[in-house]
Amino acid sequence: MIDLFCGAGGLSLGFTQEGFVTTLANDIQDCCVDTYAHNHPETPRDHIILGNIKDVVNELDELLDGRSADIVIGGPPCQGFSMANRQRLIDDPRNHLYKSYVEAVKKVQPKFFVMENVKGLMSSPLKDENGNNTTGKVIDVILDEFAKLHYKTVFGVLDAVNYGVPQFRERFVMIGSRDNEDIFLPLPTHFQT
Repeated sequence: MIDLFCGAGGLSLGFTQEGFVTTLANDIQDCCVDTYAHNHPETPRDHIILGNIKDVVNELDELLDGRSADIVIGGPPCQGFSMANRQRLIDDPRNHLYKSYVEAVKKVQPKFFVMENVKGLMSSPLKDENGNNTTGKVIDVILDEFAKLHYKTVFGVLDAVNYGVPQFRERFVMIGSRDNEDIFLPLPTHFQT
């Protein structure tokens, strides 16, 4: 797997527990790369790349050095889409990092991808060149980008409490399949009474 915007490696942990091996992980912050390396000692240190996502995507072939990946996972930074951010602006540079994620999927062509983000991504309006809301949504642009790459996608909002985590934490999750396999969001394993 390739884990972009890897942070401390929480998303990788679940996939590692299911038998996936990290081919490459990337984050822009030293502390995240160091923490990922600590949390994932099974991943060779030279497979954990510190750097700007745009540079990493541009150098992806060289960085992979012949290694492949069946899945690309990651959560592009989302502060600009968060409902907690009352000044959600399409001009926020963090709102464009999903494009690097899409570009990585385009280059690697994995069988699957999993992208997570804040639930506000689903309702974020596109802005015109003057900063005014349009009738379009950011999610529509992202879906269109993956459709152009011929990925079948499913998406929705999942709450961690419904999967045994003692915390209410809603997250947007999108899963894509290159081979048009039937894919679905995981069914809840825990329910509120």
